[in-house]
Amino acid sequence: MIGDVIGRPGRESIERELPGLRDVYRVDFVTANGENLAGGMGLTTSTAESLFRAGVDVLTSGNHIWDKKEILPALDRDERILRPHNYGTDGVPGRGWGAYVAADGTDIAVLNFQGRTYMIPIENPFTDADRLLDEGADALPPVRLVDFHCEVTSEKNAFGPSPRWARERGRRDAHARPDSGRADPAARNGLPE
Repeated sequence: MIGDVIGRPGRESIERELPGLRDVYRVDFVTANGENLAGGMGLTTSTAESLFRAGVDVLTSGNHIWDKKEILPALDRDERILRPHNYGTDGVPGRGWGAYVAADGTDIAVLNFQGRTYMIPIENPFTDADRLLDEGADALPPVRLVDFHCEVTSEKNAFGPSPRWARERGRRDAHARPDSGRADPAARNGLPE
């Protein structure tokens, strides 16, 4: 899981480094937050495609996904581009989660949520995560990567350990580490720490 990729420098770094890293470390699945790819704010179809060509499997996002209007139709067309789930579904393009297959054949769910502190008011990410799990937990693959985009550490701390799917189903899912908000690779389902 790669955090915010910002503008041309970030994009060029991914294009240059990711293919080799995937080969050397046998990486089967890559997500990256792409909301700041286009000029440091927003996402366009061409900037998204450049990361897909470099080896990113899924792009997650946050509040800046809406900054470049040209991406809006792609949110409905391309299942590899996610927007925060808790923006709702009525009249909002795109989706907030998806099920994918990694290069090694592992089924993976990627879920994208956004916090609310210092951001525009949207649906509650905590109750939205619970609702998604209540309605679709059986349909979600057991390996779940969560990108929780927010501004303050306290919200990351609260969200990281809070989703109950790991506790209730006895799983150790990848989740946001409180110190960074990025995925904790040691928390991969079924793998030793």
